[in-house]
Amino acid sequence: MANLTPTFKPFIEGSDVAANQKEVVTAPLWSNSQAALFTVFTSSAQSTNQKRYYYEVFNSQSNLQGAEAQFSVAYGDSVGSGSSTGSGAQDLKDFPTKAVYGQYRQLLLPAGQSLFSFSGGETSEYIYVLNINRTRFKDKVDTSTWQLTLDAGGSNYITLIDDSGASTTELAQQGGRVYNVRSGSIADGIYTADTTPWGLFYPDNGIIVFNGKALDASASFATQRVPATGSGFDNALKLFTSISGAMTANSASYAFQGRTSEAISSTYYFVRLFNGEFNYSNNSSFYTGSQSQLKYDSMRLDPQVYVTTIGLYDDEQRLLGVAKLSKPVRKSFDRELVIKVKLDY
Repeated sequence: MANLTPTFKPFIEGSDVAANQKEVVTAPLWSNSQAALFTVFTSSAQSTNQKRYYYEVFNSQSNLQGAEAQFSVAYGDSVGSGSSTGSGAQDLKDFPTKAVYGQYRQLLLPAGQSLFSFSGGETSEYIYVLNINRTRFKDKVDTSTWQLTLDAGGSNYITLIDDSGASTTELAQQGGRVYNVRSGSIADGIYTADTTPWGLFYPDNGIIVFNGKALDASASFATQRVPATGSGFDNALKLFTSISGAMTANSASYAFQGRTSEAISSTYYFVRLFNGEFNYSNNSSFYTGSQSQLKYDSMRLDPQVYVTTIGLYDDEQRLLGVAKLSKPVRKSFDRELVIKVKLDY
């Protein structure tokens, strides 16, 4: 019987294993590997009470197969103005807009800062928020790769980007990196003639916070800020209507574009098959007789086997993972192989 090499071969740390290798992978932001979103829809399945706080936005009508949430829009007010109490007897102390403002203030602003402050030092007691779905942006939304167009009314449209290329970029203490939202486009950069403080972009959270005052003054939002004692206030829907209105006007030019990126940690295992190793098979077709003799003499002197699968085992020889080669690779006494197995996590 042939002298078979061992079935298991240990990896040598520092030689056969390269651990904790980092790689940044970028991808289109939206579902189905789309970098541009051309149409958006709200969902009738979302409850009325949920819509008092936010609207979930989908890439197609939510009753159709394949519809997936892309982002949500919300309106926040530091004192609760513009809240809808809904229908029926509601607790007038329940101000959804105040809850929304407080949520994003706590998430994004440094401790002790009560209001959002925009470029030029302008603060606003009310904001509009676009929150990209977590499954869409993975680790972060890439800077300088997104643009969003708003319908400003009267056949006027405003395209917005971030100013991440500017030297004045700074880090927020609470919400990670933060950049100003400026008028401009990916292709042409910032439109410097427009100094409107449109908002703030938090790429690590996938959030755009719009300055409510700027949207009222320059985008015809006409925010309803009145005592929250009635129903019918729907400021959050204004942001959705403005985005969808621009897309309807010219979806190709006014699509919501963006890309995402994530850091992938990988471990590489170098499976080294030297010339004298793994030249025989455990397949029953390789042997004959009760003593498991090699079926053909040529297999003893010059075996020809093909590697198709690599198994990764723990110290107790329990199978943990399997790596399949794209095609069988020949192995013999005059051929050595090095197969790199990549494990991402």
